[in-house]
Amino acid sequence: MCPDNTRAKKQKQLIFPADDIHYPGQTNHDACYIPECVRQHNGEPLYILVAHWCLQQQDWVQRSQISEAFHITARRASYLMSYLRNKASRVVCVCRRQTLPNKAQRCEIFVVRVLENPEPARRERTVTPPVSRRRVGNGDRAQANELWNRLCSNRNAGKILKKEDDDDGV
Repeated sequence: MCPDNTRAKKQKQLIFPADDIHYPGQTNHDACYIPECVRQHNGEPLYILVAHWCLQQQDWVQRSQISEAFHITARRASYLMSYLRNKASRVVCVCRRQTLPNKAQRCEIFVVRVLENPEPARRERTVTPPVSRRRVGNGDRAQANELWNRLCSNRNAGKILKKEDDDDGV
């Protein structure tokens, strides 16, 4: 049995030859190993690379397999599987859970399809019509300014408007 500090050093010590370290398309992911079979998708987010790899397996995939293939921790592989199952709109996959004799559940995914990233559609500028200079209604500009000034300076603005409405109605 090894002491805790030795064990931690062995787990963190993932040394790759310089040629094998690759950075996924997302900046919030650490460097990891990207298998040769999915390197043509370089620049894609890590979850898409994992989805392509799972698709090529054509079988049910567990987190340990993803962890081994991409040289990442089992926890990170588990997060990626969870993202593929629940959040990824570009990945069509099926999940199955197996209950082990010790009551633990093992989750496996089968990737059916990975959709290509749609190119952002360029929006053509819509031509806005020029602002109309014609006045609408029968109000006089002087009357409108006077009413506005009265409304701004008087606390009883609502009463003034109501009074004018009553006068117009008579």
